[in-house]
Amino acid sequence: MTYPRWARLDYGGVLVGLVFVALSMTPSMLPRPWYYQGAVSGMSFAGGYALGVALWQVVRWAIRWRNEWLTVWGWAIITGVWAVLFVVLVRLATEWQNGVREAVGWEPLDSVQGWLLLGVAVVVAAVCVAIGRAIARVYRHIRIRTGHLFDRRGWRGSGALATLSATGVTAFGLVLAWLVLSTGVVLFLDSRWEVRNNAMDAEYPRPTSELRSGGPGSLVAWEDVGSKGRSVVASGPSAQQISQVTGAAAIEPIRIYVGLNSAPSYEARAELAVKELERTHAEERAVLVLPGLTGTGWLEPQAIDSLEYLHGGDTAMVAAQYSVSPSWVSSVFHPEQSIAGTSALYTAVKAWWDALPAGTRPQLVVYGVSLGAQALQESFGTVDALVDGVDGAVFAGTPAITDLSTELRAERDPGSPVTWPVVSSQPHVQFFPTADAVQSFDGTWAAPRIAYLEHGNDPVVWMDWSIFYKKPEWLSAGQRSPDIADQMVFIPLITGLQGLADMAMAEGVPDDAGHRYGDATFLSWVQITGSSGLDQAALDRIQAVIDSYDAEAPISQ
Repeated sequence: MTYPRWARLDYGGVLVGLVFVALSMTPSMLPRPWYYQGAVSGMSFAGGYALGVALWQVVRWAIRWRNEWLTVWGWAIITGVWAVLFVVLVRLATEWQNGVREAVGWEPLDSVQGWLLLGVAVVVAAVCVAIGRAIARVYRHIRIRTGHLFDRRGWRGSGALATLSATGVTAFGLVLAWLVLSTGVVLFLDSRWEVRNNAMDAEYPRPTSELRSGGPGSLVAWEDVGSKGRSVVASGPSAQQISQVTGAAAIEPIRIYVGLNSAPSYEARAELAVKELERTHAEERAVLVLPGLTGTGWLEPQAIDSLEYLHGGDTAMVAAQYSVSPSWVSSVFHPEQSIAGTSALYTAVKAWWDALPAGTRPQLVVYGVSLGAQALQESFGTVDALVDGVDGAVFAGTPAITDLSTELRAERDPGSPVTWPVVSSQPHVQFFPTADAVQSFDGTWAAPRIAYLEHGNDPVVWMDWSIFYKKPEWLSAGQRSPDIADQMVFIPLITGLQGLADMAMAEGVPDDAGHRYGDATFLSWVQITGSSGLDQAALDRIQAVIDSYDAEAPISQ
């Protein structure tokens, strides 16, 4: 019987591909919409198919036989296996995914979504396999053109050694090509991100206040503030809005933001930021906050707005942009930028702050989410330096690769779980896995207070490269967070791939889950800077306002 070319799939490839589909359905840290899970499962099939093809070739070479009944009945066997696997898989996958969805308060999947998921998986798998076959055809064409170097008899005679050698050469070539291509793509995208950074958005008009960078009398030109900076200085609550929420008198907050184009170097931008502090008389404010920015210069609105509400606008914020690339690009391709830019700003601001009278100067606090949290911690290096250098700190969603947070978890008290560590040896440091934990805290906490906000199901916090081959501590008995589905288990390679998929969904969940910390940040400010004399009713009203925000995604920023 002659089959059309598209139907000539490899037995081993299909079987291993189906196994990979099943593994892609296993529960991970965060739930996924049906279309996203379908895409993940489709790509998983493609990856399994490629591996299965290679393994099947080795098996056929090693066994050296070809049975006719396998040719005739092979697809019937695979179809039967797939039918049984499909029935089991649909039931297990629904149970697995609903367990994860329940952990973050999502509605369970229904049968229609299950079928739609399968449809997306089939389409994505077909496209990926088609691309793989196109690459294979190019390879065969090259082999034919090279003549004796890839002679068919020589290829077959060399057996597994030739297969492995070709695989190694091909893999090396693909890695090299990926490095070259990704570098070129990043350079191209950097230029596009720079264009976007310079774009003017009518949604954010130039401030009319002298207390905002880019406004009247500012030393920073409005055109140079950058798109993310313009969104920061042109937004936020006014004195009137603050007073309406708190029921107390308020003044207009100071917001200083020095864009990437405002000065040619990290140090020059930091110096300009200090001049803006002096121009706006920030030394007269009660609180001065220095935020660590994400890659594009984005700043979480909830974090700064909540501090301004809490202190009646008697605050000053100072930030300086160091990059235009999204956080993941900055972290991978420009890791030095975030640390150098953040460190330069802090050094300049701290020198200015140290020169102020100790009894009247504002509280100096720092805040960072995601890459911003990592950059601040790397700038200080040690807890002692942090304690000596600030009056308080909030680090939300610190990436797993950050040395300081990792070292602190390693110092935790015996019996203290890694997902909620208690570090008695560091009385200034407290870890909080939820907003409720922040609000209900009434233990001993020395000033200056340093708060780590780390959700148990935030892949940014818990996923590092070791998860591809080693069971992480946070999946061990007694260490697991209640926010992790009971059905999640460690599977070498698969758990790592699941983590990468979860990264893309880290902000697509409600607050107090994943990489969303807006509600917990306000509560942390209350614990660190005080309630500013507001009663509980006023604090609840501020919390309600902050909870109503539709926060942007820090990873993509």
